[in-house]
Amino acid sequence: MPARAPRGFTLMEVLITLIVLSIGLLGLAALQITAVRTNQSANLRTQAISLANLIVDRMRANSGYARQGAYYLDGTYTAPTCTAGSPLLDSDSAFTPTSATDVAPKDLALWEYKIACQLPDGIGKITYPGGNVTIDITWTDSRWAATAADRSTTFTLVTTL
Repeated sequence: MPARAPRGFTLMEVLITLIVLSIGLLGLAALQITAVRTNQSANLRTQAISLANLIVDRMRANSGYARQGAYYLDGTYTAPTCTAGSPLLDSDSAFTPTSATDVAPKDLALWEYKIACQLPDGIGKITYPGGNVTIDITWTDSRWAATAADRSTTFTLVTTL
């Protein structure tokens, strides 16, 4: 009787295939985790950009007082407490100014509130170096750094009025 040629897979070939497949699936899982983390950080940065543009638009609408420094904010204030369902997040009706000099403080109060509600540990700062306006928004992005000191992210916008 002639010897038969081996057919099928050996156990060793199956084990090697499983190892290669497992490494590939672990790589896909790591890729997905990184994509989610990056997407969440990009969302926070988008919120910061939107908030910076919001205060610049308000400063330009009230440019007379803005040029006098009415919007100066050194970033050392206590962040307001964000209340879920607050009308301040969607509407400016609670901050209707009563006079022209009342506009800047109400704009700043609304801006501080929106920063506190949209960014984790968010703080805003507005300075006037030279003829420019510099807006710094700082928040905590705990997805990237292991130590608390390295978790702070700052977006800076420099513009003129």
